[in-house]
Amino acid sequence: MTQQQMMEMLYAGIEPAMTQCGFTADRPEGLPKGAAPVYERESQSVIDFKSEKGRARFVFNKDRVHLLFGALDAELSDDSAFTLDTTYLFVLEEYGEKDLRSLVNEISEYMTDTYLVKKKDIVKTKAPATVSKAAARSGAMAYDPITLATKFAGMFPELKDEIKININTYGEFLCEDFFVNHADKYIMDVIRSNNPQQMKKVFNILGEVYEDGTNEVQSLIAVTILGEIKNDPVIIQRIMPYLTDTMLEPVLAANERLAKSKSSQLRLQNPPKYKPKKQKKPGFLSQLMGGGQPGGGLQQ
Repeated sequence: MTQQQMMEMLYAGIEPAMTQCGFTADRPEGLPKGAAPVYERESQSVIDFKSEKGRARFVFNKDRVHLLFGALDAELSDDSAFTLDTTYLFVLEEYGEKDLRSLVNEISEYMTDTYLVKKKDIVKTKAPATVSKAAARSGAMAYDPITLATKFAGMFPELKDEIKININTYGEFLCEDFFVNHADKYIMDVIRSNNPQQMKKVFNILGEVYEDGTNEVQSLIAVTILGEIKNDPVIIQRIMPYLTDTMLEPVLAANERLAKSKSSQLRLQNPPKYKPKKQKKPGFLSQLMGGGQPGGGLQQ
């Protein structure tokens, strides 16, 4: 599909939810009757909505759809009077109608949650209990993402506050947000510096947790954390001596897959906006690692 077709289909899909939230399309002058209110602006496609609450603007730019909000009297000639709220990935050359339906559902749900559902105040939450080495080794419990995060906070004390902020913000621990936006930097700095003592500490943590961890934490290690290597052959060779036998194949497979898939790279760089849990479904990491089985693991 073309960019124009994609935006026309997007409009048709989100229009009912936008109407429900009090927004109507701001149709450009001279638009033929019945045509979708999509207009081109340089290499971008734009849809504008307005309501008594203000304006909403959807801008498709390269591989992303940006949702912006502005005042009702905002200047429409550019985006300077608008505030970027959310970015959704949509890679035209890789995505199809099924992905577009998913995007429509995500935007529609976000709008209705924002404008129709009174969000509960987030209550400060105590940090979840972590899994001990004895429990993991005995098989009584498996290492989970919060345990991995806590172990790295022991190595990098700056991360302790980030764990608390993460939990207090969302009411639960969002591991992708924590590692992508905070912990990965510390881990990759160690790998790039190639300090043997620090490398050993990092991979002792990764190896221990991977060997006795849940499917979720195995995918987290192989994809979200070590996927940051981006299949760099020099770095891959550097970490090889530190990978356990169980980690080796999933880590190499994840890096190879990420190197080939632009959409997967973008999704890792831009974790989805937080939504409270409804029904547990396989996540992106599990899909990327082959179902989550053990050992498988506004730029303008």
